[in-house]
Amino acid sequence: MRQYNKILAVIEPRRDTQVALMRALELAKYNPRARIVALRLVYDFSYDIHILNRMSEQSTRDDVLNTSLTQLKETLAKTVSPADLEKITPRAVFTRDIGEGILAESAHSGCDLIIKAANHHKVLDSILFTPIDWYILRNSKVPVIIAKDHKWTDKGSIVVAVDFSFSERRAANVMLLREAQELAKITGATIHLVNSAPVVLPAVMLEVPHYSPEIYAQSIVREHERRLYEFAALHGIPRENCHIRKGMPDEVIPSVCNELNAFVVFVGSAGRSGMMAALIGNTCEEVVDYIKGDLIVVNDRVMASRDKEKSAESEENAN
Repeated sequence: MRQYNKILAVIEPRRDTQVALMRALELAKYNPRARIVALRLVYDFSYDIHILNRMSEQSTRDDVLNTSLTQLKETLAKTVSPADLEKITPRAVFTRDIGEGILAESAHSGCDLIIKAANHHKVLDSILFTPIDWYILRNSKVPVIIAKDHKWTDKGSIVVAVDFSFSERRAANVMLLREAQELAKITGATIHLVNSAPVVLPAVMLEVPHYSPEIYAQSIVREHERRLYEFAALHGIPRENCHIRKGMPDEVIPSVCNELNAFVVFVGSAGRSGMMAALIGNTCEEVVDYIKGDLIVVNDRVMASRDKEKSAESEENAN
């Protein structure tokens, strides 16, 4: 991963273990310049209470916010060492929408990474409304880690899910791999590439005489193998660390990750939203509940932001 210098860790009340904060501190060990914003979001009730006049409303808001900030500081003092405490800036912020509040604070504080503890989703939740972390994955302009309650293991396995469905995804594959390689350097982990080969037989082919679905499926898998091995060879990944399986991504990725006991999984996201997301879904959202390790997501908004940075650097160098 890049040397992230400012990390936003979402603090969640009523949790005994602050997984996001612990993961942020773990990353900060590898970068002495890293600073952490410990964010505690407080529901903005001002529009819901009409019996208070404006002065009383402001006074009540200040009291609530100060109380939340004091509680946050007490929590940090109990759970974090004095040395680590110096790296942390506690923040208590009012918001009426948790997802929007996290992204707004990330932009306000100039953070280049967001870490949030994983939540468990129900099937209907993903169709009827967007859970907080799903909203963040789709709309964040910086990489996001959905952290699980486990320790990162030295010399473990890192999985990078690559996608060769469209030529536009090639740049995303390279970016994911570069992020994974940076993390592998500091943890001594081994990188594995995984790719799924969805075999969907066109209905019209069923009417073709002497047509074999098995041969069609084999040709699809072979083509995916060819692309995966070419990509791996180009970036110095040995073939034995390449895993190609027949099936959909939400089945293949968790299966390979659990077999390898991966502590981190890198996935790209197209950032779909609205009805399209409900009907099709994003791979990262379908995978997060079925893996044991952390999920690190780089969506298309992050890609666009990085491209702008590169263009700006190129213009400065040219001048």
